[in-house]
Amino acid sequence: MTVVSLDKRLKGCALMMVIGFVAQTGCSSNAGMGGSGGASGLGGAPGTGGATGSGGTVASQVPPEGATAIEAWLQAGSYKQWHCESTVHDARPPSPHMFNRICSNDVIAGNASGTGAWPAGAAAVKELYATATSTTPAGYAVYHKKQADSAGGANWYWYERVPLDSPAPHDANGVVADGVATSGTALTFCVACHAAAGSDAAHTPSAGGRDQVYTPVH
Repeated sequence: MTVVSLDKRLKGCALMMVIGFVAQTGCSSNAGMGGSGGASGLGGAPGTGGATGSGGTVASQVPPEGATAIEAWLQAGSYKQWHCESTVHDARPPSPHMFNRICSNDVIAGNASGTGAWPAGAAAVKELYATATSTTPAGYAVYHKKQADSAGGANWYWYERVPLDSPAPHDANGVVADGVATSGTALTFCVACHAAAGSDAAHTPSAGGRDQVYTPVH
């Protein structure tokens, strides 16, 4: 496994902050204003007035792997029954992820108050939006812990799709990362930033943030 120092990971995260700022500036008339805005929706969508979560089958708690499968799964929307933030909000530093809303599965929600590594099966979906009032995601970021040992992020599956005009490196379909973080952008972008989660106050935007997860929703 390729080892990336924390210093390099923090620098990678800082780079993604710059990329994210540029993306927000290009996509949103609200960029740079901070704060959060609401969006309307039902059934775990933005604007329902609180975090939601109703459990579900094991299959509904685990995202599939591969762009085709995961995009179909995202469109089916079973993750919206997870524990979801109630509104779309601006990216929380040091996140580069545009305006967004996070949904955590039962594994993360059930261990959010802990301090140790997340159990295998921890997963989350981050819906990416062009503006704080958008109701349709412009992209997604997904991660899933495959084994109990994070192995520095290598045992997590990472997927991200962004708008085609995003300055983040992506393929013709907008896919930034699709795979475990042993190489490629899953390592150099996803883990380069997420490895710093919980490392200090500046990299812990939510209580319980740790082990590759910045914001556990419960």
